[in-house]
Amino acid sequence: MILDKKTKEPYINVWFGNFYKPAFDDKEFVKDAVSLLKHLGFNSVLLDAKAWEDFAERFEGGEASQYVKMQEFMQKELKCQGMSHEFLALYLNGDNLYPNIRFSPPIYGESVVNPDGSDGKWYRYWSVKAKDAMIKHVSGLFQRYGENYVKVRTKGGEKMPICSMWDPIVAPSFDKEGRKRYLDWLEKRYNGSITKLNEAYELQVKSFDALKPEEYWFSCRYPDRESFSEEDVKAQTPCFRVMADNKRWQSEELELYFADMKKRLKEVNPEFLLCPDLTQWGYFLNVDGAMLSGVGMADLWDTAVRGIDLYRLAPFVDAAHFISVPVTPAGDPDCYVTACHHNMMRNMNRNRDFIGGIYWGRFLYHDLYAWLTPEEVISSIVASGASGYSSYGMCGLDDGGVLHRMPEAFNDSLAAGNEWAKQVIPKLGSPKRAEVAILFPSAMALYESMRTENNRERRMDFLGWYKMCCDYGVAVDIVDASLLKKDSGKALNQYKALILPADDCYVVDADFVLESIISDWLKDGGVLIHGPEQALAERVSGLHCEPHKKDAFLYRAKNGRQEKGMLTGYAFVSWNTDTDGKALATWLTDETAAMAYHQKGNGAVYSFGFLYGFSYTEKIAPHVPREQKNEELYPLTMLRDDPAKEILETVLGRKLELHRGIEITEFENGTIFINHTSYPYILPKEGRKWFTDMRIREEVQAEQVLLPRTGVFVEKN
Repeated sequence: MILDKKTKEPYINVWFGNFYKPAFDDKEFVKDAVSLLKHLGFNSVLLDAKAWEDFAERFEGGEASQYVKMQEFMQKELKCQGMSHEFLALYLNGDNLYPNIRFSPPIYGESVVNPDGSDGKWYRYWSVKAKDAMIKHVSGLFQRYGENYVKVRTKGGEKMPICSMWDPIVAPSFDKEGRKRYLDWLEKRYNGSITKLNEAYELQVKSFDALKPEEYWFSCRYPDRESFSEEDVKAQTPCFRVMADNKRWQSEELELYFADMKKRLKEVNPEFLLCPDLTQWGYFLNVDGAMLSGVGMADLWDTAVRGIDLYRLAPFVDAAHFISVPVTPAGDPDCYVTACHHNMMRNMNRNRDFIGGIYWGRFLYHDLYAWLTPEEVISSIVASGASGYSSYGMCGLDDGGVLHRMPEAFNDSLAAGNEWAKQVIPKLGSPKRAEVAILFPSAMALYESMRTENNRERRMDFLGWYKMCCDYGVAVDIVDASLLKKDSGKALNQYKALILPADDCYVVDADFVLESIISDWLKDGGVLIHGPEQALAERVSGLHCEPHKKDAFLYRAKNGRQEKGMLTGYAFVSWNTDTDGKALATWLTDETAAMAYHQKGNGAVYSFGFLYGFSYTEKIAPHVPREQKNEELYPLTMLRDDPAKEILETVLGRKLELHRGIEITEFENGTIFINHTSYPYILPKEGRKWFTDMRIREEVQAEQVLLPRTGVFVEKN
């Protein structure tokens, strides 16, 4: 539990920026805004106090700039209204607002150098000077503005949350020191063999230190390309290898940065609770920034462009979290994205309390909350097991964080959701132990952007598997390799099934230890479920597939019923079942295996010949293939018998019921139901019910009805 000390409530925080008017210079607006935030149920406010020169001048006793003056007023007003402040202390590249929106220059300590020799105006993340400047700024903030700073009660005692970094991205530096930094890393990656690097990059250089930026850095070597292609991945071309190396270096530099900054920040104050916002626009399931025009840094919204692996950063912070946006890569509002994100956060924070993160406002690409409700979204956050959440934002006019202009109905729902969260979080107890794990596609998430063909479909394959588990009420964990390798691989023994979504980049970082762990787990009775573009599954199982043309399939259910299904997408394969396998479904054109079962020791492998998860989430229903004439075929989700459901029933040893669009999460002391549909849902009769929409319940008086886009906690009797 993470409780706000002042209010004794779960920690519920919101970012409030004052670089835009009216918050920049209108005190009456700030008073009204703080009143609104308190009414909405927030108990602390995150102030945007990045390392700008006017803060440094103020720390030295100088006159406050208009920006700093208003921050000081905001702190006083928060105290006056019974709330606390928190600091967003450090940011991505130092600052993206100067000189057009913020009028005081940022403090870098030491910046990177562009290929042309100009100042990159970006933190040199590995620089001692840069980190010293960061620590000096953080120290100055707390020496001057420590009064009424937010404090929380945790299992580890009283702590002070701090957003110690927002949206971190490492940039290369092309000066002598920066080049040496990267080339030393590259030499280590290739085990000191310039021959291996020459083969990978198709070069003929004599040594690592002879490499030029136009040979080792993607944007310099391929200035006309945004990313690599699918064929580059399959052939492991230099285009793919250079990009993969660049991203892996960025990721490892971030690990080093956070490890060092954790020590440094704890020296400033050992009671800090380090809660950096690791990404602002979600993780992996991002909206495609290319769909946005005229938005600053939209090309960086896709986290695969950034070189960041959040699971690997989690050990170096106290609460690994990020801001989720409930929108799919295609731009569709979808609360399951936020539910999925928070499942990831829970697993990044194994054995410790964590906070969630959410975007409130008018999103730039889509008016998300015209479709979704805040109380629905908050219900998913709470159902993840989060102890509270942080959010964005108030008066962020550049990217839609405009809580002060949102409709009254939105505010009513947000206030109700926050009040419900405060009531329910202390009652929940521990979540039900997961029986199924989904392996996060870490390699693809790190290396492959949406500019690579069919990347969106692969990302949706991941979301689709998660949605399917939710619809059948199966408790699931989204894990990465590091979690499965804990305790010498014993962590995998918790799960009866492991689902591997598409990850076409796995081979570049093949993990032999993980493969051995999964192989042993299979022999001991584990069940592996996967589709195409899953080299890990093929390496572990020894199974191989053949490319197949796009096709419809015939599925034979366990009850003997047969039905034809049709699909969209691009990835179709058939599986060899001649020796020890069994076809569970066949392609209509040639009767080869569209789904297959193979026994492996005491375990089993279920192989799909198409991207099941993508098909489960696909919004475009396929047309009956012409060669099927007037035959009866249905999309995957309209089949009477779902093959994935039948597999999980076999694995888990019980019948599963479909509650499509109803998120159900069991806890020690009750169950949360969330209605993500447009229709009422009938609840079980038993148990005391804590609805998010109590504001209208007195009139409705329907104890068994869960209204659309709302949630309920059904407490055990």
